[in-house]
Amino acid sequence: MKPGKWKIPDSIRGGKPSQFVFFFFVSCLLWFLIKLPNRYTSTVSLRPEYSGVPQEKLLVDPPKNIKVDINAKGMRLLSMKYFGRNVDIDLSALRKKTSDTYYLLAGDLRKQLAGSLPEDVEVRRFAGDTLFFSLGENITKAITVIPRTDITFAKDYRIYDSLTVEPENVEVFGPDVEVNKLDTLFTVKLTMKNVSENINSAVALDVPSGFGHLKFKDKNVIIKARVERFSENKLTVPVFVINVPEDKEVKTFPSEIEIKFTGALRDISKLKPSDFKVICDYRAVTDSVNYLPLKVSEMPETVKETELSRHGVEILVKQPASEM
Repeated sequence: MKPGKWKIPDSIRGGKPSQFVFFFFVSCLLWFLIKLPNRYTSTVSLRPEYSGVPQEKLLVDPPKNIKVDINAKGMRLLSMKYFGRNVDIDLSALRKKTSDTYYLLAGDLRKQLAGSLPEDVEVRRFAGDTLFFSLGENITKAITVIPRTDITFAKDYRIYDSLTVEPENVEVFGPDVEVNKLDTLFTVKLTMKNVSENINSAVALDVPSGFGHLKFKDKNVIIKARVERFSENKLTVPVFVINVPEDKEVKTFPSEIEIKFTGALRDISKLKPSDFKVICDYRAVTDSVNYLPLKVSEMPETVKETELSRHGVEILVKQPASEM
């Protein structure tokens, strides 16, 4: 090929369809370049950079983009439409709507954008007439933690007293508009199978979405529980009658009853009949009823469940010997 001359590719010289595509592309490119100096109106997305927030306030989830119709030359418009543009937004002159909601009117925003956009860019219209903002004050609050668990135990084993969380309350720091929405915090679910030993597990807090500005003094808590082997035992205990008039003497039939109880093996093996009290109430006696229901009125705290061998006893009433 001689210097200074263009060589047309064989694919273009080889057929009419290829020539058409090539010249169509060149025509479109020339048309595009010719039109670029002209002015057009289109919607672009601006990326705001906020300043001027009052020192005692915190900006919560501000708008990340502002949609606006602008009029500009083709090249400028093309650049802003596809690459966006950062703009400065001063919030020192916000208008107040509620205790934590503020806003800027389109007119206020138009004045500010005039200083951030090039002189040849004309702001025509905003996607909304008003831009809203949420401002909060940083506060600290103690939030109650509730454990989520899925625990199954080995045969005859169970929790001795109760499941506990340490700490029971977690201090949360952040904007009041978020902190005040929290009354409780749950943990991530603790799953344990076939448990026969004490529980002592670190579990993370399950922070709900939408609270990204909060800081937690503790991000994990300890779920604890004392686990014991449980068993059943039986004792024969006397039956007591309460509310007996002074002028009456009563006996029950039977005078003793068997009580079956459940508790931790280490506890129930030490219990005696005197640790329980089974009663019936004389006031339930009528001319036609002398069968009184029984209930357990006293038992050790270590006993979890009780069951009596019968639901009631017969009562025999007689006058004192001195009156006969």
